[in-house]
Amino acid sequence: MRLVSAKVDISGIVQGVGFRPFIYRTARRLALTGYVRNLGDAGVEILIEGERGRIEKFLYLIEKDKPENARIDSMDVKWYRAEKLFRGFRIIESGGFGIPGILPADISVCDECVEEIFSIDNRRYLYPFTTCTNCGPRFATIKRVPYDRKNTAFDEFPMCEKCGEEYENSEDRRFHAQTVACPECGPHYSLLNRKFEIIENPMESAVNLLDQGKILCIKGIGGMHIASKTTDEEIIEELRNRIKRKQQPFAIMALNTEMIKSFAVVSEEEEKILKSKERPIVVLQKSEKFYLAEGISPGLDSIGVMLPYTGVHHILLREINEPLIMTSANIPGEPMIIENEDVKDLDIADYFLLHNLKITNRVDDSVIKFVNNRRTFIRRSRGFVPVPVELEVDSEKTILALGGEENITACLLKDKKAFLTQYIGDTKSPNTMNYLRDSINHLLRLTNSRVNVLACDLHPDFNTTKFADELSKKNRIPLIKVQHHYAHVASLVAEFNLKSIVGIAIDGYGYGTDGNAWGGEIILYKDGKFSRVGHLKEQRMPGGDTAAYFPARMVVGILYDKYSLKELKDIATRNRLHLRYGKKEIDIVLKQIEQDINVPRTTSMGRVLDAISSLLGICHHRTYEGEPAMKLDSVGNNAKKLIEFPTHIKGGILDTTEILNKVLELKQEGYKREDIALSAEVALAEGITDIAIKQARIYKIKTIGVSGGVAFNNVIVKRIAEIVSENGLKFVQHEKVPPGDGGLSLGQTRYALDYS
Repeated sequence: MRLVSAKVDISGIVQGVGFRPFIYRTARRLALTGYVRNLGDAGVEILIEGERGRIEKFLYLIEKDKPENARIDSMDVKWYRAEKLFRGFRIIESGGFGIPGILPADISVCDECVEEIFSIDNRRYLYPFTTCTNCGPRFATIKRVPYDRKNTAFDEFPMCEKCGEEYENSEDRRFHAQTVACPECGPHYSLLNRKFEIIENPMESAVNLLDQGKILCIKGIGGMHIASKTTDEEIIEELRNRIKRKQQPFAIMALNTEMIKSFAVVSEEEEKILKSKERPIVVLQKSEKFYLAEGISPGLDSIGVMLPYTGVHHILLREINEPLIMTSANIPGEPMIIENEDVKDLDIADYFLLHNLKITNRVDDSVIKFVNNRRTFIRRSRGFVPVPVELEVDSEKTILALGGEENITACLLKDKKAFLTQYIGDTKSPNTMNYLRDSINHLLRLTNSRVNVLACDLHPDFNTTKFADELSKKNRIPLIKVQHHYAHVASLVAEFNLKSIVGIAIDGYGYGTDGNAWGGEIILYKDGKFSRVGHLKEQRMPGGDTAAYFPARMVVGILYDKYSLKELKDIATRNRLHLRYGKKEIDIVLKQIEQDINVPRTTSMGRVLDAISSLLGICHHRTYEGEPAMKLDSVGNNAKKLIEFPTHIKGGILDTTEILNKVLELKQEGYKREDIALSAEVALAEGITDIAIKQARIYKIKTIGVSGGVAFNNVIVKRIAEIVSENGLKFVQHEKVPPGDGGLSLGQTRYALDYS
């Protein structure tokens, strides 16, 4: 029998997913000797000795039977003469470097662990930190690679004898599980009142308090949630007053999909995503039997729902047996709280259910919506980060992109892997900027990266742009500033490995190459270059950003070319267009437009949708991003009739004044507002797609795609897709990153590849 040895370097998601225990058991079963270890670049190294046929079978089984949460990207095998160095097979101490791997994302608690939590004879009965090799926190608790207990937040909790036995037992489900813990040795929860006094029986007491209508702050694996009942309007109104969120919808958590189906419509694909190991929030349509409080998502026909993903969620929900509001614990605009001592400054909750395990990395819940029957990220975060988006274009340089201003992520492009950070938020806040800096530094450490090129938004006043300038000068790194909508289309180029595309970039705002506010753009990408080849009509935006918050201003700004000042005042009064300071403000705004004082121009589709929403009396004051357009969409979803709108296009420009004027005429003629809402959305979709198709034919391009914040609108995206397909062209929409600004950083890195 001829013996050989092989050195096997594996990259992919092979740390924190039970890969070494799997390798150990497979090698022992085949009577092979050697070792397996984690490497400092998140890869795995195996040295194996034995009969060649057995080793070849071993390599085959690695691919075939790898753990459920593992992913193998590459496996490099080098054969050698056997040295007979090993008596058995072992898992040895981590160290060294090989082919860089990928860190796993946080994984929801598995069914086997949930069963243990509710087994009265199990030593982990009702223990909320019950996990195993196949589940539990990963990214939220890791400090550095390789993924060993000493490099995680669990290093503060030495294993007891029983947990140690499980950890060392190759036949146990917790063999080399870095998060193994129990009530004797692991982290624990405490329940505190507002005076920070401890309340006995934390879980039972928390359930009773929730049942009594109290508002709780609950610490999870990547941050804290604010929780309350979902059926009492008074409780929700009180929560809104405390958290300073007048209208923004709250996410809720339900015990199982049967409970969700009692108040929402759930498709087969949506159910799969709800039950997936990532456990994101999924935006669902409210059912006709919706019985939860309307204050959860006021003015919307949808609701964001998730299933439990930690032990504490299962314990609370099983006991209370009704859905709970489970929304991020933060003041609007600020990062989610992760430190126990910081809850003292959070004047929202009545009680605090906190644990003593450190959250190393703040990570918000991911949010998914099905748009045009495809999974679309609204927010890509917990459960998906730090797993990279794989590009087919290999980068010789390591590129760091910082995104835009709101709802941002940063992106690190290394080789073919684009690592996006978790959801960061609104960088107008200094605290969020610090969070961005920390997240970038952590990502650089985890990937062992050194940046060669920087990319950021073109807007000179964004904090991310200023930060990029600072980094560039300090470290002497080239900086590329990317126009906002070019970056949106570039993110499609990255996702689909496109050589050319006509991109429809539709959103609220982006700083244009001409200094104006863009937001309804046709962007051509061909021969490695981006250019603007069409757009919506430039409209007056009286008061600048104020018009984004009070869209009645946009109504009179858009209709200014169509009516006299006297007629505009009559339209505003008759249609009860509510401005911030009442009727007196109408005269001020009209005078402002007439004298062209602080009246920037915008091509934004978001602002047009806001104006339609205001004109139809749906939403006059934006209290959260996208609110007027989202509420318009909800009204339009109840339409029974599609009304034909004329679309006026000249020189690649869609006249949105005519569309808004048609809305006004139909309203005056007594048409139902839901029919007008739907028809106006369809008209915008048809008009901008017509421009895109003409440009595609001019430049002989076969692919049209859509990106930007308005690409969350199902009516608009679905109609664009239909028209593109009817014209024999390929249609693409985002599937791996958000179409909104959460995917902007990926586009910036892809743009920088062509321009660096």
